[in-house]
Amino acid sequence: MKIVLLLGAAVLLAGARPGFSKVLAVGVTILLLCGAVAPQPAHAQFGLDALTGLFGSVNSVAQSVLDFVEDTMQPILEAISETSQSIQDFAQQIQELWETVVWPLDAIESAKNLARQLIAQFRGVLDALYLINVNSAQLANPRGLESVMRNGNVNDQAQLEAAFRRTFGAVPAATDAHPEERDLIDVDDALAIDQLMTLKIADAAADRTLAAAEQIEDEATTTAPGTAAYLSAAAYIAALQSQAHMQRMIAGQMRQEAARLAHDTMILKRSATFTLESREKIRDLNQ
Repeated sequence: MKIVLLLGAAVLLAGARPGFSKVLAVGVTILLLCGAVAPQPAHAQFGLDALTGLFGSVNSVAQSVLDFVEDTMQPILEAISETSQSIQDFAQQIQELWETVVWPLDAIESAKNLARQLIAQFRGVLDALYLINVNSAQLANPRGLESVMRNGNVNDQAQLEAAFRRTFGAVPAATDAHPEERDLIDVDDALAIDQLMTLKIADAAADRTLAAAEQIEDEATTTAPGTAAYLSAAAYIAALQSQAHMQRMIAGQMRQEAARLAHDTMILKRSATFTLESREKIRDLNQ
């Protein structure tokens, strides 16, 4: 058994040298098989015949292991290596197809450079255009109303109503105006305030749409191949939202036109009422 251990040590030392990895594997296998198969000789019976038999057993096991590696394992490993190389070649062909035909990298980089150029050329100019101050009121009450009208805040309707009434006046008291006159004033004021509030909402929505557009532009300069569809979907959504706000503004304008027609007919009705009241008063005077 000592000789077997010495042989194992020799095999391990040989395995430390470059190019002996296979010998190391074979030596370890032989040692394990010998430990499982070869019986432990008694010291009293140790001799030349026992040593010769031990070497014969070792050589037989080693030859069997080598035959198994060469006949069975080596073809399997070669087949695995060939399959792996084929898979790598196929993956390389797929990558070349995506990079040159489906999503050509040169064209994608050119589009990104164009987006960067357009952003640098137009964004600053447009931002400055949007920030131009167009307020023109001079007196205190009109200036306050104009400021509230254009602040883009959608949560200050009470301030808007107060500023509107300070500028255009409140509804006259019942003792100071005819009931129809008071109704006409009240409905005109209500429609005006409603439309002003709708304009404030539209301004706020326009600011959010511009922010979304700038974000989409920024993403276009760093987007990865294959993600353009997501950016297009986001742009379509922003465009639909903008269209919805435009439709709301058109609806508000149509309400104003309907209110104007109602106002004109209200004047005719009021004239008829005043004529009737005048006739009744004249009749009372004649009596």
